[in-house]
Amino acid sequence: MTLTKWWAVTAAAFTITSAVVPAYAADIAAGRKRAEVCMACHGEQGKSQIPGVPNLAGQDRDYVASALKAYRAGTERTNPTMAEMAKPLSDADIDNLAAFWNSLSPAATAQK
Repeated sequence: MTLTKWWAVTAAAFTITSAVVPAYAADIAAGRKRAEVCMACHGEQGKSQIPGVPNLAGQDRDYVASALKAYRAGTERTNPTMAEMAKPLSDADIDNLAAFWNSLSPAATAQK
């Protein structure tokens, strides 16, 4: 591969990566703020004290985002409470919430 071709390939890869990365950036602080209402059931640190309500601390981002989108759409997950909570969420809200819950330590207390 010539140096010119190498630079062209490198520049193309950088451009593609640069265009993709911001789409996945999430704001944990915004997620924390948006999660305040969620904390009534899921706990301030993502550790629920309510039987049947899952802990969210340390949960995988993609899992949380997928679950919230499914609740919002009314597909796959049909919990009426969660459907109402997820309905007003934008995709950015969901990404921020997923990042926030993922940022919390899952250790400490287990769900009761």
